[in-house]
Amino acid sequence: MKIGFVGLGAVVQTAYLPALAALAEDAEIWGFDPELTLSGVNQASSLEALLALPLDRLVIATPSLLHLPVLEQALASQIPLILVEKPLVASLAQHDRLQALLADPAVAGRVLALDHWMARIAVQQLLRGELDASWQPLTGEARVRPATIQDVAEVEGFLLEPCGIDEQGHPFALNFATGEPDQRTFHHPDGVILDIGTHVLAMIRELLVALGGGDSLHLIAEGVCDRLGQPIVLGDLRTAEGRACLRGEAAGVPLTLWLDKYAGAGVEKKGLSLLLKDGRRLELLRSGNQAWLHHHENGVLQRWQLEGPLYRHCIAQTLLAPIPVAGWHGVTARRLREVGLLLDLQQQLRGPH
Repeated sequence: MKIGFVGLGAVVQTAYLPALAALAEDAEIWGFDPELTLSGVNQASSLEALLALPLDRLVIATPSLLHLPVLEQALASQIPLILVEKPLVASLAQHDRLQALLADPAVAGRVLALDHWMARIAVQQLLRGELDASWQPLTGEARVRPATIQDVAEVEGFLLEPCGIDEQGHPFALNFATGEPDQRTFHHPDGVILDIGTHVLAMIRELLVALGGGDSLHLIAEGVCDRLGQPIVLGDLRTAEGRACLRGEAAGVPLTLWLDKYAGAGVEKKGLSLLLKDGRRLELLRSGNQAWLHHHENGVLQRWQLEGPLYRHCIAQTLLAPIPVAGWHGVTARRLREVGLLLDLQQQLRGPH
């Protein structure tokens, strides 16, 4: 397989390339980035040169504002599948433009809006009797009763990231893959609403759709503040959100999302909690390269564990997998709906811009 990357930044270096080395060591990897080259990546001299290659897959991993312009160029190529890192677009104008492009089935069938949290599918697998064998039981096996969207009472998602504390007592972000200090300076629109809200929404919406839910989605933002705990005020078009709570519904199910990029030193909570109407509760949790699945019923806890980087599972399911017969248009449409809603929340918070 011949794979091309546009943009060779942190997510490619710390997530994609290690995953490909483990899963597809024979893959031929090409890339274009005007600012850097990487060992093991064949360097194209320009974007046009990269797109002219007979690639099987293209991954767009540029800064988010460049996703759409690069995608539009890539769609003129013969590349059969183009994967776009989250967030799919970075403005409402870009959202509307891409929505118009995806109205063409020939375009929609070639674009996959990728969020690696889409790979967190263990809850729906368990409730459909299809839990992947890679999940190792930590407790005695017992049959788990199936459930559908009609059985869901509410769902909660959370992405609370550990942070460092500087000499002034102020928090700073850590790289999600390495745990080292993140050297980037975050500004709007790259706050938690768009940057990590996309992860939690993608995971939960794929769960609810798998259980038979529809595409409805409504959210409001509460308690939004910057990394120092100061509220984001109307007219502020620069400061990134550091913390937010989003409430509403998805597929008619009450939904709460907790987002915090600066939760504290050693504080980490990443996953979801699904409450069923019969009182059962399922949790999907992750820390580092380990994930845990919990099923609570009448005081009895069943547990499973999965090892391995999340991106490795995601890439196996998407980048390296055969293209589904129906394409990825349903998934991409959901990611576009989500990012459009999150961008609209930022507009409400800061004012039109």
